[in-house]
Amino acid sequence: MVTVEQGRIRSFFEGLVVLAIILVLIQTFLEDVALIGGWSWEVRKVLLISGFIFDLFFTFEFLIRFFSAAFRREAGEYLLHRKGWIDLFASVPLLLFNSGPLMAAVFLGGGTLSGLGGVFNVLKVAKAIRVARILRLLRVLKVFKKIKYTGSAMAQRHVALITSLAVTVTVATLFLCTLIQPLLPSTPGRAEVLETTETRLLERFDGTDSRQLAEALPTLLIIKEDQQTLYSRYENSYYRSMFGPTDYQHRRIGNYDFFLSLKPELVDRAAQSLAFFVLIVLLVLVFLLYYSPHFALTISDPVHIMRRGFAESGYKLEVEIPTRYRNDDIYRLAALYNREYLPLKERMKHQEDRLHSDLSLDTIGDILVDEE
Repeated sequence: MVTVEQGRIRSFFEGLVVLAIILVLIQTFLEDVALIGGWSWEVRKVLLISGFIFDLFFTFEFLIRFFSAAFRREAGEYLLHRKGWIDLFASVPLLLFNSGPLMAAVFLGGGTLSGLGGVFNVLKVAKAIRVARILRLLRVLKVFKKIKYTGSAMAQRHVALITSLAVTVTVATLFLCTLIQPLLPSTPGRAEVLETTETRLLERFDGTDSRQLAEALPTLLIIKEDQQTLYSRYENSYYRSMFGPTDYQHRRIGNYDFFLSLKPELVDRAAQSLAFFVLIVLLVLVFLLYYSPHFALTISDPVHIMRRGFAESGYKLEVEIPTRYRNDDIYRLAALYNREYLPLKERMKHQEDRLHSDLSLDTIGDILVDEE
């Protein structure tokens, strides 16, 4: 049995989780906006660190809930029926494949772009890792579950279920399509063509036409030969303020080290992620603001009226039957309720009243009879 103190702790924990979900959704939104808007690296670094902290928090939340349910032998119930799968997919994969590797890059990186070296070329995989952030949008469902948008438990459960299915299918489809797209045979996309063009231009470089190469390659940032800088597009102060470890890639061709900006591609992916975010939020709002009232009007409200009519003797409200829905099963039942049950209920009420009235008059008559 749950004590009052345990109930308070559980309520506080649930409130903290909902607050964290709202904040992580805002953080996800701002992380994409920061890339698109060209915000400074220090601001973006704070957003990346906060994302890591949120993913760590939600991973611990999942582990606590899972092992607590497992201790009670309810692990399957938690994962399947209490949205535990959302806790799983929106926490552990993100920590392992998104915010975790990004934190490793942030804390292992140096202060200037030219001082980082080629070790972070491996972070080119961050372009694919960012896809995992789509899973964070599943957290919208956890907030949606907490909103009491209707007085009907049936409507609440039904709309929550169909919203969960719609959002999950959408997120899973976006995630899988984005993940497997590079593996599918197709004509080279813009990124592939750009990378091929970059490689050809870099391979032709002979150390004498740095500025010409920089004009041909807008993504070229720095050219080095044996640690000596031959060309730099910006000052080191600009690199320190605007570039992070995941914003560039390093290529070594012959004796030359080339540093190329990944920001154009990252901005494209951020715009794509932002579009996904807006899509999911709009999807939830459509179900919440349109489908939920529609379900209440066409299902739960007629059931509520008929239930009260059966349960309360004085309740005589008819079910209003919209013309466009009159052939629906619920309204065909409501028509029988209006046509058959309510008149029958009224006749039975009259009979009871008349019987009660007759008994009362007889009783009064007996009392008022003069004694001889």
